[in-house]
Amino acid sequence: MAASEENSALFPIFILTIMALPLVPYTILKLCRAASKKTKSIHCQCMECSHSGKYRKSIFKRISNFSTYSNLTLVLLWVVMIFLVYYIKNMSREIQVFEPFSILGLEPGSSDSEIKKAYRRLSIQYHPDKNPDPEAHNYFVEYISKAYQALTDPISRENFEKYGHPDGRQGFQMGIALPQFLLDIDGASGGILLLWIVGVCILLPLVIAVIYLSRSSKYTGNYVMHHTLSTYYYFMKPSLAPSKVMEVFTKAAEYMEIPVRRTDDEPLQKLFMSVRSELNLDLKNIKQEQAKFWKQHPAIVKTELLIQAQLTRELSTLSPALLGDFKRVLELAPRLLEELLKMAVIPRTAQGHGWLRPAIGVVELSQCIIQAVPLSARKATGGSTEGNAPFLQLPHFSESVIKKIARKKVRTFQEFQDMNPQDRI
Repeated sequence: MAASEENSALFPIFILTIMALPLVPYTILKLCRAASKKTKSIHCQCMECSHSGKYRKSIFKRISNFSTYSNLTLVLLWVVMIFLVYYIKNMSREIQVFEPFSILGLEPGSSDSEIKKAYRRLSIQYHPDKNPDPEAHNYFVEYISKAYQALTDPISRENFEKYGHPDGRQGFQMGIALPQFLLDIDGASGGILLLWIVGVCILLPLVIAVIYLSRSSKYTGNYVMHHTLSTYYYFMKPSLAPSKVMEVFTKAAEYMEIPVRRTDDEPLQKLFMSVRSELNLDLKNIKQEQAKFWKQHPAIVKTELLIQAQLTRELSTLSPALLGDFKRVLELAPRLLEELLKMAVIPRTAQGHGWLRPAIGVVELSQCIIQAVPLSARKATGGSTEGNAPFLQLPHFSESVIKKIARKKVRTFQEFQDMNPQDRI
C-alpha cells in the first residue's frame, strides 16, 4: 500500500475530478440554453416603439439577469476548479522517481570514471564534513550516496537497467487519494474514513433521492401540484360563468406558496383602487363586497390583483417585490390554465362530452392574460360579439381612441380595416 503522504498529495486531484464530472456538462448545457434563447425584436416600425427602449435591455438589466444564485455559484465553482488546477500544476511531489544519473548530473549510460568524478564533485558540495547544513546532509545520504551505490555496484546497476530500481523488481502499489486525517498512521482505513464513506456514498444519495421523490410526488407530469388539480376538480361546475373562472383559477396551490409581506399592503391597496371595476363587485353593496374580497386568503387576494394588473396594464403601482411576484404569477399561468381547461372538457356524460361554458371561460381568460386585455372588454357591444378586445390588444389603442372610432360607427376590427386611412385620423 502506498504511503499516506502520497495519498494526501493526490487528494486535490480527486477533488478536482469529482467537481469536474458534473460541472463541465452542466456548464455546457447552460451555455447551449443561453445561446438558443431568441432575442426580442421590434415588430412595430413606428418611431415611438423604436425609441422607447422597451425591447432593448440596458447593461444593468443584463447584469441583473446574469447575477442569479445559480450563475454566481457556477462561477464560484469554476474559480475553485481553476485554483485546484493551478495548485496541482505547481505543487511539489513528495515522492519522486529515483533517477541516479539525473541526481549525479550525468547522462544515461555514463562511464564509471564519469560517475566517480561526479560523485567527488557533489561530495565536496554536500558531504557533512564539507557542508554542516542538515538539509545538505539529508540530500547527500538519501540521494547522492544511493545513486552512487546504484551505479557502481554491478548487481544494483543491472537491476536498475532492467527494472528501473536498484533493488530489483518492485511490487505494484496502490493508494487512496484521501487526506491523511481520514487514515490511520499505518495508512489503513480509520473510523473517520468509514464515516466519510457512509455519509458521502450512502446518506447523501439517500437524502437526495428522498427530496426528489417527495417533490415529484407533489407534482403531475405537467409540473402542476396534485392539490391544485383536486381543487380545480372540486370547484369546476357546468354552470360556472366565464366571469367566475378567475375565482377558481386563483385557488391554485402554487399561488398559495407566493409569499405575502406586510410591505405589500399599501401597493396592493393602490392596485385594488385601480382595478376595482374589474373585480365583479356589486356596486350597490360596494362596502360589503370590498370587505368580503379582503377577507379571502391573502395569497388569493394578491394573485387576483396581480392578474388584474396584467389585464389592465396597471404596473406602475407595483413595488420591486411585487414585480417579482407578478412575474412568478405569469410564469405559472399557462400550465395552470391548461390543466383548468382539461378539467372543464373531461368527459362527464355518456356521449363523452365535457362542459362548454366553463371551457369557454378558461379560453377567454387565457386570451385576456396573453393580450393584456380586461375581461370586461370582451363583453358584446353594438355589432361586435367580442367587444373592444380586438382593438385593445393592439399597440396605442386605448379607451379614448375606441370612443373616437365608435363615433364613426365602427364596431368591429374588420370595419376599421375597411376605412380609408384619411378617415382614421
